[in-house]
Amino acid sequence: MRNRLWLFLALMFALLPACYHMRADAEPIAARIITLPGRPQDVVRKIRTLLEDTWKCRILETDSSGTILITAPYHFTTETGFGQPAGGRKYYTQLRIEVQMINGAVTAHISHYNFEIRTSYAFNKEGQVGTMYKHYPYEEYPGMFDLTLINSEMDRASADIMRIFKEYR
Repeated sequence: MRNRLWLFLALMFALLPACYHMRADAEPIAARIITLPGRPQDVVRKIRTLLEDTWKCRILETDSSGTILITAPYHFTTETGFGQPAGGRKYYTQLRIEVQMINGAVTAHISHYNFEIRTSYAFNKEGQVGTMYKHYPYEEYPGMFDLTLINSEMDRASADIMRIFKEYR
C-alpha cells in the first residue's frame, strides 16, 4: 500500500509541469510571419478591409507610415467547464499587424498586442445579488491561460489574411 502511495505521488509530480495552470512566467507567444504579394500600401489596405468589414473589428491605432495596425480588443473564444464562473472565461486579444518590405518581399508580422481573460461573477451578499467583473492580463496571470487557444486564434488570423490574397490574384 505504501509503495502505491509513493508511486501515485511520483506520477502526480511528474504530470504537474504539463498542466498550464502551473506556469509561473508568461511564455512568449510566437508571431506569425507571412509573405504576401503586392506593395506594402496595398497589403495594408486589404488587411484593414478584412479586419473592419469582414471581422467587424475596429483599428485602434496605426503608426505614422500606416504600416502597423493595432486592433480593438475582440472576443475570440469562451472556456467553460468545471470550476469556471457562470458564462465561462472569455478570452480577448488585440492583434498587432506590421507590414514590411524585407529583401524585396512584403511580409506581415501578426502578433498579439494584448491578451486577457474577462469574467463576471454573481454573488449573494446579505440577500442581494451583485456582479463583479474581473480582467486577467496574460502577463500578470500566466497560469490561468490555455495557450493553445491564442495559438489557434493567431493561426486562424494568419490563414484569413493569406486567404484574401489568394482571392485577389
